[in-house]
Parts: sequence; structure tokens; C-alpha cells
Amino acid sequence: MKILISATLIFAFSSLALASSPGGSDSCGLGWEVTQKKTFAATSTRATTNYVVPSTFGMTSGTIGCDSHGLVKKDQEAVKFVATNYDSLIIEMAQGQGEYLHSLAQLMGCQDSVYGRFGSTIQDRYSKIMDKSNTVVDLFKNVRSEVKNDATLSAGCHLNVI
Repeated sequence: MKILISATLIFAFSSLALASSPGGSDSCGLGWEVTQKKTFAATSTRATTNYVVPSTFGMTSGTIGCDSHGLVKKDQEAVKFVATNYDSLIIEMAQGQGEYLHSLAQLMGCQDSVYGRFGSTIQDRYSKIMDKSNTVVDLFKNVRSEVKNDATLSAGCHLNVI
């Protein structure tokens, strides 16, 4: 009986801690779409729903009442760039230089001082990047992974971690 009461109190206090006004990222998710009331039952329902269906999808996509985060938006721009310029970009990746590759480096937050290193690293690891790339998103993630694994590039580029 004591365990049941303790579990109920812990659940109640954690549910109440989650209650706040909708909007932003701290109070978004499917639970807020179900109910926005500030009663104990509504808060418990919201907490349970958000536990079962985490709001991380909403935060990355800007849906179910969540704001899309700037870091995610920045990666979305880079992935869109890769998709739009795929053919030209993969040629320049193999060459290790070019305006599309330079633009990708900029979208990934790389400083101009490390662009030479960026190009040579991508060129050196081109076959590894392309072998594991089934989609445009995979290609972007593989490029980001190679940049992250290079000490000079990881210091000179402001990568978003997903």
C-alpha cells in the first residue's frame, strides 16, 4: 500500500511539474493537443500521452504545438541544399573543391579558414561517404560525421548534433 501511495504521489508531482501554458517547446506535444486544461486529470493525461508519444518529433518538425528549433532549421537548410544540388555537389565532393561544396561547408557552419581542409577531407573520404549514402539525408549525415571526426574541422565548424 505504501508503494502504491508513493508511486501515485511521484506521478502526481511529476505530472504537475509538466503543466504549463501551451506553446514553445517545454509545453508541446500530442498531450497538449488532447487537452490544455489545468486539472490534475488533464495534466496526468498530458504527461502519459507525452510519455508514450514523445514531443521530439514535434520539436524537429514544428508540429503538434511545438516550435521548430533553430538548430534543426539549420540542418534542414543544409539537407535541402544537398537535395537541390545533389548532382553538382557529388562531383565537387569527388574533386574536393567547388562553389557547391563551399556553400555546403558554409551551411554546416564551417569558417572559411578551414574550407581547404573541408574539401580535402571530403575528397579523401568520398568513397566511404557515398558507400553509406542511400538517401540525401544519409549523405548529409555522413559528411557531417566525417567533419565531426576530424579535429581541425570539428573545431572550425559549428555542427548541429542530431
